[in-house]
Amino acid sequence: MSARRQFWAVAALLVLVGFAFQGTRAVFEPDEGRYTAAGLNMLDSGDWLVPTVDGEHPHLTKPPITYWAIAASVAALGRNEWAVRLPGALAFVGTGLLLLGLGRRFCPDKPWLPPLAWSLSLAPVAGANIVSTDALLVFFETAAMYAFVEAWYREGPDRRRWILAMWLGWGLAFMTKGPPGLLPLGAMVAFLAIHDRPKLRGLFAPAGLLLFALVALTWFAILVQRDPDRLAYFLGYEVYDRVFTAAHARNAEWYGGFRVYLPVFLAGALPWWVLALVAAGGPRGAWRSLRESVRGRNREALLLLYWLAFPTLVFFLARSRLELYVLPLFVPLALALAQPLARRFETRRLLQVAAATATVILVMKGISAHWTSDRDARAMAAQIRDAVDLRGVDEIVFIDRRAFFGLTLYLDLAAESVRIGGVERLHSRRVPTEQDLCSELAEKERSLFAIKRTRAAGFPPAVADCGALEATEMGSFHGDGNEFVLFAVRPSGARSHGTEEPAR
Repeated sequence: MSARRQFWAVAALLVLVGFAFQGTRAVFEPDEGRYTAAGLNMLDSGDWLVPTVDGEHPHLTKPPITYWAIAASVAALGRNEWAVRLPGALAFVGTGLLLLGLGRRFCPDKPWLPPLAWSLSLAPVAGANIVSTDALLVFFETAAMYAFVEAWYREGPDRRRWILAMWLGWGLAFMTKGPPGLLPLGAMVAFLAIHDRPKLRGLFAPAGLLLFALVALTWFAILVQRDPDRLAYFLGYEVYDRVFTAAHARNAEWYGGFRVYLPVFLAGALPWWVLALVAAGGPRGAWRSLRESVRGRNREALLLLYWLAFPTLVFFLARSRLELYVLPLFVPLALALAQPLARRFETRRLLQVAAATATVILVMKGISAHWTSDRDARAMAAQIRDAVDLRGVDEIVFIDRRAFFGLTLYLDLAAESVRIGGVERLHSRRVPTEQDLCSELAEKERSLFAIKRTRAAGFPPAVADCGALEATEMGSFHGDGNEFVLFAVRPSGARSHGTEEPAR
């Protein structure tokens, strides 16, 4: 098959797998709802600088590229699931095409095999189907590494252009998820420092570093210039605490990495790692091949080893751990697995496995797209519409818990959280994560309030304590394993006229 036909065949597979059922499954809480709401609020407010999930308070846990992508997609396609998942699907396709280019360097006999194995592995497919930063991060990291590999193989002006492209990729990766986006860069520098030091000197070209700084740091610099305390938040809570403390409460135990990441690697690369292990002659054969590559200073094998090992070590040592953190590592893993597969199996057998795997993945995507969940924001929105006439309502306010921000997509309302009797602050952040109930009521917005049924009896007295106000129960809905009671708040003694003025 010619290179052009390989390209179109791989592209067709990527589009099929990446786009299948993307608009069928509802947005799930909490993570998908949060990213979706941040993008929608950018679009609605016109403020593309400071992300918010509730339309009021800055939400700075991630740089804004993912929110920008969602907002732009919704502006083009409307408020629907297709639009909010389009950036992830496009990133999936783009990453697979970059892997085809990398395959020509690392697996020249079958360059289509790395993108085939990657795109038909469970973890990359799942990552592209979830509204998050991870699919875009994988794309930008892969683009940066692709540019590095091309620069590594070249000399002269061509190499300098690829170095610039590489730093652009690292800048975009940083603007997607911050410092974790640079982990492959650390692996790359370690590899060159130990095994190819002459190439290391040209890596840090001043023009490339300037390009990186402009892309990666401008947004942060503007925010810190506006509020200097945010620097402590970025460096402290978002970097130091994620690495060294359990502040984020994300599997911080010493064994957390094994519990979170090992199942992802084992299940996420099926069936390809099993076939590659067989192709290598079992665990002993795989270890023997790795040892020979290291001793023989096989440059390509060593680069893949560093690309895999360095970020993996950091992820295991850092004390904030979630399954999708290791999603970028499936790119070098696919390149590594493709080599023994290409040596051992005929093309026909590999394509048979690919066809069977693609069928299973598409069936799984179809089933998951219709899967019912109590975190389904679309189902919650339908219940709320059935319970309450939302004409005249501008926002839904959740009491003493995190809001279901995905409702912003389905109800075209802002969602936010407030607390009864106090405001929580997060380390050095000046902006409170949640607002006090009385302060919220004092804004005199047209709000609908939601509180768990188990705590609903305490809401009317709390409202009365905020002034001459009274809370009226309007209905209920179920979500996240709980029943929530919906209240409207009006001045005491006001005559009820439906829900046209449901809240104060």
